[in-house]
Amino acid sequence: MLGVLLAGCHGPAASADPVTAALDQPFVLSGGQEAALAGTPLRLRFTEVLEDSRCPTEVECVWTGQARLTVVADTGRPSTLEFNTNPAPGQNRQSIRTDGYLVTLQALDPYPRTPDDAPALPDYRATLVVRDAG
Repeated sequence: MLGVLLAGCHGPAASADPVTAALDQPFVLSGGQEAALAGTPLRLRFTEVLEDSRCPTEVECVWTGQARLTVVADTGRPSTLEFNTNPAPGQNRQSIRTDGYLVTLQALDPYPRTPDDAPALPDYRATLVVRDAG
């Protein structure tokens, strides 16, 4: 089974408390949460899970599936970054350059347990790291 598109495609969630993050240090954002990068004008907001068809942990699959999510990066002019965990060549997009920074998605949790496991956006946690790419 290729997986099922799971919910998480709700619009913007009620905002969780913002976090302060540092360059070159992994940090976690819950769905709807925003981070300010200390010493930079960069703010990141985890806005949406577009798709979560990753193979559930309690199911055997022939394909690992993928998760697609959006993060809005804002240094004065917002831009939407779309990450994709698909391992296929040309599909994986876990590092994105924006306004002189490299934003990398390291993990997306929780991993689905069953095909009907559909976390709400605020229940997702994206582990990100930002590096100066200027």
